[in-house]
Amino acid sequence: MEVTKEFFEKLDAFVDQYGDPRTNEWPMVQGITTTLACALVYLYVVLYLGPKFMENRKPFHLLPIIKVYNLAQLVACILIFYMILISGWTTKYTLGCEPVDSNAPHSIRLAKLFWWTYMLKLVEFAETAFFILRKKTKQVSGLHVYHHASTFILAWAAVKFFPGGMASFPILVNSVVHIIMYAYYQLSSMGPKYHKFTLKYKKYVTIIQLIQFGILVLHTLQVLSSSCSMPNAYLYGMLPDIIVLFYLFYKFYRNTYIAKKKNVELKSTEKIK
Repeated sequence: MEVTKEFFEKLDAFVDQYGDPRTNEWPMVQGITTTLACALVYLYVVLYLGPKFMENRKPFHLLPIIKVYNLAQLVACILIFYMILISGWTTKYTLGCEPVDSNAPHSIRLAKLFWWTYMLKLVEFAETAFFILRKKTKQVSGLHVYHHASTFILAWAAVKFFPGGMASFPILVNSVVHIIMYAYYQLSSMGPKYHKFTLKYKKYVTIIQLIQFGILVLHTLQVLSSSCSMPNAYLYGMLPDIIVLFYLFYKFYRNTYIAKKKNVELKSTEKIK
């Protein structure tokens, strides 16, 4: 036990020496142990404890709670998007390679928005809990679990090491995607009269996600330029995760929409024959 404690203390100290001094002491940012613990608890709960708890229970009726949750997330994403816009993107930032800034007021405000984004990713763990408590186990896919766990860890890394500059662009884009996504979820939860509309546009939510990943890959690759002062660590941290997520989302899109459409067309052809 003492050896384990010493290991994590050394790990935290090692991580802290490379952290941004402006954010190093912020809640849940100091060290990496707390973030790893949250991610591991999440995995344990959603992969074992939650399903075990619901094994012999009926699904919970959580629709009223989910409606409030979706609305709260929608408002939070709109606020973060707006605040990031006025913290540099409407005045000095471009789509180019922007370095992490100084202690200027807009830079500190931007760093705080990184922290709030990190907290939002923690809150988003609740979405998996909703699926489990409603016994919608098919929704708790490898894509879903990986997406939530990896995004949470990356959000910590962003506020820890790169809270500003070009690293704020993914948050800006992701906020737009989540505004669309939670608006869609809110409509989906409002009853059968909206189902025809939401089913029609369901696949476009995934397409928007795929477009997002494509944009982020191109934006992140700027780090390879000799004129870009952003550390290569940003590229090494972001790019693999974006590529994995693109693959998983594309696989989901292909299996859910392309393959099913082909099966329907094949069955229709067989009926004609």
